Amino acid sequence: MLKNPSSYSRTASIYPGIYQPVFTKEQEVVKIKSSNPPVNILEFPDYYEIEMPAPGFQKGDFFIKSNGCSLLIIGYKKCIDNTGEATYHQHGFQCKYVTRSVDLPNDADTEFGTAEYRNGVLYIYLYRTRCPVQNHQNIIIVY
Repeated sequence: MLKNPSSYSRTASIYPGIYQPVFTKEQEVVKIKSSNPPVNILEFPDYYEIEMPAPGFQKGDFFIKSNGCSLLIIGYKKCIDNTGEATYHQHGFQCKYVTRSVDLPNDADTEFGTAEYRNGVLYIYLYRTRCPVQNHQNIIIVY
């Protein structure tokens, strides 16, 4: 006898033993709300410019932290649900937060890095150095 799909419980196992679903409902929601946007790293003679698209954010929504030759970019914004009684026919994106980890070139100096947010794009500027980069942890403020 077939089960009615509306009464099917996702946590109930159809296999004997200890089968567990790959994602729980909570993990699927987090996966939808998060995005990993692409980045461009432009190399100039004296500095690097990192570009990351993040439309709909404000400059205060970003947290940028460096750890040696790695850069962690986190953007979080509070979303206001203004759909009222409407429901989504198709809900393809909900950028509540973005996270991105970027591997930096060996000569990128994050100690004096700056960032700005313009027209939906986050720009991060890092000087190039001839000295070996120390394993410093720095926070870059977005202007």
